[in-house]
Amino acid sequence: MATIVEYTEAKEPKNLYPERIISPSRAKACCFTGMETVGPAEQDGRWEYQYTRCRTCGFAVRTILRPIVDQALLRDLHRIFQDILKRNVPDL
Repeated sequence: MATIVEYTEAKEPKNLYPERIISPSRAKACCFTGMETVGPAEQDGRWEYQYTRCRTCGFAVRTILRPIVDQALLRDLHRIFQDILKRNVPDL
Protein backbone atom coordinates (compact mmCIF):
# COMPACT_ATOMS: atom_id res chain seq x y z
CA MET A 1 0.00 0.00 0.00
CA ALA A 2 1.79 3.14 -1.22
CA THR A 3 1.58 6.41 0.67
CA ILE A 4 1.94 10.07 -0.26
CA VAL A 5 3.55 10.91 3.09
CA GLU A 6 7.27 11.66 2.97
CA TYR A 7 8.84 11.34 6.42
CA THR A 8 11.94 13.53 6.77
CA GLU A 9 13.64 15.89 9.18
CA ALA A 10 15.53 17.64 6.35
CA LYS A 11 12.47 19.50 4.99
CA GLU A 12 9.80 21.71 6.53
CA PRO A 13 6.41 20.01 7.03
CA LYS A 14 4.03 20.84 4.17
CA ASN A 15 0.56 19.79 3.14
CA LEU A 16 0.69 19.37 -0.63
CA TYR A 17 -2.32 17.03 -0.69
CA PRO A 18 -3.20 15.13 -2.92
CA GLU A 19 0.31 14.89 -4.45
CA ARG A 20 2.41 14.69 -1.30
CA ILE A 21 2.55 15.46 2.42
CA ILE A 22 5.93 16.23 3.96
CA SER A 23 5.94 15.14 7.59
CA PRO A 24 8.36 14.90 10.51
CA SER A 25 9.39 11.31 11.13
CA ARG A 26 8.08 11.13 14.71
CA ALA A 27 4.89 12.16 16.46
CA LYS A 28 5.06 14.65 19.33
CA ALA A 29 2.81 15.27 22.33
CA CYS A 30 0.73 17.78 20.34
CA CYS A 31 -0.25 15.07 17.85
CA PHE A 32 -2.54 13.29 20.32
CA THR A 33 -5.02 16.18 20.43
CA GLY A 34 -4.25 18.28 17.36
CA MET A 35 -4.87 15.94 14.42
CA GLU A 36 -7.11 17.01 11.53
CA THR A 37 -8.24 15.06 8.49
CA VAL A 38 -6.70 15.85 5.13
CA GLY A 39 -8.88 15.16 2.10
CA PRO A 40 -11.71 12.67 1.73
CA ALA A 41 -11.66 8.98 2.61
CA GLU A 42 -10.00 6.85 -0.09
CA GLN A 43 -9.88 3.15 -0.94
CA ASP A 44 -6.89 0.95 -1.61
CA GLY A 45 -7.54 -2.72 -2.12
CA ARG A 46 -9.78 -3.86 0.70
CA TRP A 47 -9.19 -0.87 3.02
CA GLU A 48 -10.72 2.56 3.41
CA TYR A 49 -8.30 5.13 4.79
CA GLN A 50 -7.82 8.85 5.31
CA TYR A 51 -4.77 11.00 5.94
CA THR A 52 -4.57 12.91 9.22
CA ARG A 53 -2.10 15.66 10.03
CA CYS A 54 -1.18 17.50 13.23
CA ARG A 55 -2.17 21.18 13.16
CA THR A 56 0.82 22.13 15.30
CA CYS A 57 3.88 20.22 14.09
CA GLY A 58 2.74 18.79 10.74
CA PHE A 59 3.18 15.09 11.57
CA ALA A 60 1.01 13.09 9.15
CA VAL A 61 -0.15 9.50 9.02
CA ARG A 62 -2.57 7.40 7.02
CA THR A 63 -5.38 6.22 9.28
CA ILE A 64 -7.20 3.02 8.37
CA LEU A 65 -10.92 3.67 8.79
CA ARG A 66 -12.37 0.25 8.03
CA PRO A 67 -12.00 -2.85 5.89
CA ILE A 68 -14.09 -3.02 2.74
CA VAL A 69 -16.29 -6.11 2.70
CA ASP A 70 -15.91 -8.43 -0.27
CA GLN A 71 -19.57 -8.95 -1.26
CA ALA A 72 -18.91 -12.19 -3.17
CA LEU A 73 -17.12 -13.69 -0.18
CA LEU A 74 -19.91 -12.56 2.12
CA ARG A 75 -22.53 -14.27 -0.09
CA ASP A 76 -20.50 -17.50 -0.11
CA LEU A 77 -20.17 -17.46 3.68
CA HIS A 78 -23.88 -16.80 4.06
CA ARG A 79 -24.66 -19.81 1.85
CA ILE A 80 -22.25 -22.01 3.83
CA PHE A 81 -23.81 -21.02 7.15
CA GLN A 82 -27.30 -21.67 5.80
CA ASP A 83 -26.24 -25.20 4.84
CA ILE A 84 -24.57 -25.80 8.21
CA LEU A 85 -27.62 -24.65 10.16
CA LYS A 86 -30.15 -26.73 8.23
CA ARG A 87 -31.84 -29.21 10.46
CA ASN A 88 -31.78 -32.73 9.08
CA VAL A 89 -34.87 -34.55 10.34
CA PRO A 90 -34.83 -38.31 9.75
CA ASP A 91 -37.75 -39.90 7.88
CA LEU A 92 -39.89 -42.12 10.14
